[in-house]
Amino acid sequence: MSNSNKYKLREPQLEAEIYYLTEQEGGRKTAVNNGYRGQFHYNGKDWDAPQQFIDKETCNLGETVKVYLQTLSPDFHIGHFFVGQEFETREGSKIVGKGKITRIIRPDFNYWNGSTFLKTLDKNIKPYSDTNDFLKIRTDLESWLTNTSIIKNIEFEITGNLECMILIKCKLINKNLQPREVAHKIIEGWKTNLIPSNQLYKIEMNTSFDWNKNQLQTDKFILSFATWHSIFLTGQIIVKR
Repeated sequence: MSNSNKYKLREPQLEAEIYYLTEQEGGRKTAVNNGYRGQFHYNGKDWDAPQQFIDKETCNLGETVKVYLQTLSPDFHIGHFFVGQEFETREGSKIVGKGKITRIIRPDFNYWNGSTFLKTLDKNIKPYSDTNDFLKIRTDLESWLTNTSIIKNIEFEITGNLECMILIKCKLINKNLQPREVAHKIIEGWKTNLIPSNQLYKIEMNTSFDWNKNQLQTDKFILSFATWHSIFLTGQIIVKR
């Protein structure tokens, strides 16, 4: 096969090593080729992430291959990865490969939480503390969440915990709204209307399947954030059915 015909990802986000199990180990019956699209499974969930093989075009079972990965829903993966993190490649419920992240190419994919954020923050940057500071951010957040047209019953709580200083709890107006639409509305609104120049965010989503309505539903959506300039703020937006 010529180099021009080799499968290449447009925007690789992660680099990894994957060991593909033999049939005797419970894996596939045939080798895996460059461009393979098995399920990318980590943190208990399956995702789409095509693989570009780095050092070979075919990986025989029982071998390890170096790959680039590109997730097809990147907003869900921001802030979730670290070097050495383990994952699985699956076909349905069947584990066919075991992998490990070796490099994070897309910077905002790097793992963070409130604790790691505080450790890396410049010591001269102080937390929001003035009542007027909180009042302004509350007004901005409440206005934005209301304008998404999917949120109601917005409640604010100042926690006193620097790792998560403010909690915004709210509910969906339409409980049948599809999870990806919930995520899209909130993430796009956050990125378009609220994010300052220095920010981190990550999302988590718990879903379940309603067999009576034959559809996936949102049980809980969480957007964790940290923003900073001369002062900093950390918090979470928690949306429930």
